[in-house]
Amino acid sequence: MTTHLMSKHPKMKKSTSFDQNKIKIICDQLCDDIEDLLDSLELEYKMNHRFVSMSCPIHGGDNDSAVNIYHVGDTYRGNWKCRTHRCEETFKSSIIGFIRGVISNRKYNWNKTGDTTCSFKEALEYATKFLDVEINKIKLPKHYKDKNTFINNAKIFTKSTNSHKYSITKDLIRKSLNIPSKYFIDRGFSCDILDKYDVGDCHNASKEMYNRAVVPVYDIENRYMVGCTGRSFFEKCSECKCYHDGNCPKKEYLWKYSKWKHSNGFKTQEHLYNFWYAKDYITETGSVIIVESPGNVWKLEECGIHNSVAIFGTNLTDRQKTILDMSGAMNIIAIMDNDEAGIKAAENIKNKCNKTYNIRNITISKNDVADMTINEIEQEIKAFI
Repeated sequence: MTTHLMSKHPKMKKSTSFDQNKIKIICDQLCDDIEDLLDSLELEYKMNHRFVSMSCPIHGGDNDSAVNIYHVGDTYRGNWKCRTHRCEETFKSSIIGFIRGVISNRKYNWNKTGDTTCSFKEALEYATKFLDVEINKIKLPKHYKDKNTFINNAKIFTKSTNSHKYSITKDLIRKSLNIPSKYFIDRGFSCDILDKYDVGDCHNASKEMYNRAVVPVYDIENRYMVGCTGRSFFEKCSECKCYHDGNCPKKEYLWKYSKWKHSNGFKTQEHLYNFWYAKDYITETGSVIIVESPGNVWKLEECGIHNSVAIFGTNLTDRQKTILDMSGAMNIIAIMDNDEAGIKAAENIKNKCNKTYNIRNITISKNDVADMTINEIEQEIKAFI
């Protein structure tokens, strides 16, 4: 069974969202026919018991053992590595990622980061034509429905992030705060959405979040708080530029009166707000919406959009991207704030993720999503996702 690399492919469905379980079935079938696949790509290789070795056809190396494709296994078949130039970091270390790399070299003359690459869609088209299958007609066996890819990855991730490291449960959070937060109700958020996310006001003077509207952040199992952030009840002082009531604090205490304050030891760069609720919707749709702050997530939730996460600012960190990489997302929709920082943030997300995701940026009319009405979100966002 062969197909020529440069042959024209039939058009696929317009949607770029794919069921991850079906993708895994395709990867498994490609590994079952690994020799025919490599022959169709016109590659020279050496078969071993558990892997295939060859010189790298992507960056053009001549080391005949530079690339290893691990086509045998129980869970993740088709993992591959380029041990000289790490080409898998550009194209993803799946068998479809390998096809992407080969087509990128042959068709687009790719040989270094920054060069034009083949899209995931084009590589998937090649794979499905090689196998003579249509992805929308693949039927999932029961064991795929019962055990999806995200859950497998999440178990590995939670071993390192949870491990009983956190001890503050949702019940304890709800007992310690006045929920829903009056501060955020006055900002226009519904009681129901604030109750869902356990957002409440802290009036306990002995707590570090005293006089703040507290936003808890939970682990991916939605069981324990990994940290929290709190917005001051007060507005900016024209004299000291901090957020307080009454007289200005002494200079050495100004840090306590910032607009937003994170709990002690909370590393926002290691978490995505709302991932604990959004993860199943991300897996189901293949898409994730990235926004800057929790308030933007809440407003999207109020409009029935459930696959959004917030990055706590304008920088998508490497750790946050790792969470996305294991989420099952194939499409990223960035909705940053409508200001200079937001424009730069959207561009940075595109540069960071465009090798492995389909990226779309939505520009909104208001400063941020939280300031939009339901009707505006329907017209400017929901109609395009």
